[in-house]
Amino acid sequence: MSQLFFLIIFLLLPLAQPCWASQFPLRIVTEHWPPITYENSGSAEGMAVDLARMIQKSASLSQSIEVLPWPRAYHLAVTQPDVLLFTVVRNPEREKLFTLIGPIANGEIAIYVRGTQDLGKVTLQSLKKDLRIAVHRGTAFHNILEQEGFANIVPVNSSVNAAKMLMSGRVEAICDDELVVAELFRRAGYKSNPFVKVLSLAHSSLYFAFSRGTAPLTISKWKTAFEEIKRSGQYEHLYKKWFLNLKAPPEVQLSLPPAHPLLKLVEKPAKTPRVAELLKFQPPDLK
Repeated sequence: MSQLFFLIIFLLLPLAQPCWASQFPLRIVTEHWPPITYENSGSAEGMAVDLARMIQKSASLSQSIEVLPWPRAYHLAVTQPDVLLFTVVRNPEREKLFTLIGPIANGEIAIYVRGTQDLGKVTLQSLKKDLRIAVHRGTAFHNILEQEGFANIVPVNSSVNAAKMLMSGRVEAICDDELVVAELFRRAGYKSNPFVKVLSLAHSSLYFAFSRGTAPLTISKWKTAFEEIKRSGQYEHLYKKWFLNLKAPPEVQLSLPPAHPLLKLVEKPAKTPRVAELLKFQPPDLK
């Protein structure tokens, strides 16, 4: 039933696409968030980049992958058609904005302090009211701290910078994902793990995010290729390479955003086939 549902959705999606859909090739953007995604000598690398290239190879696609600052990459995906952004932590807000395919990986959003910190003084009250917490600005980690009522949030331009600030004493804690935290400190110059997890906030699932206006055929190709890679065992092998003994997500999930609010869909009269028909559309302002 679910496969039939998705097939029907993909067949109907062209009716609900803006007139500017598919005028341009897919632009693929990511950020510097090692080891998931990062730039090395001008080239995109990381676990999710490896997966994206495996999918491209399977689907006979060849678009380049750009590494951009997170705010710019996210802005492109929200405001422009034909953009693929990865990785995106799935949450209700993103489900309304993007078509999501994944999970690429599953982790946990948590708060970490230095290993030398007096843990007896670290309480939920102190974390929320007293301790300064560095976090990559504009991310899901930043959002969850605000939603949970943390007062002393220190937004920074990268997760590696947050780790450096923690070790230099400029903040007392950082918030990030368990999948990356050890690598962040390694890149900040610390070979051992000088941190301790003190509070888990939420489970995280990382996804590919396609912007509104991306051709349904393009999305379908990525989903089909991802499913094939999982069936072949390549994905599980890749997951073990990057995350050792962590369990790989077993299935590929598709999350579609709500229909665009500017689209008006009605039914034809009963004498004709009962198929939703696009009558009116005003394209959104992309400025």
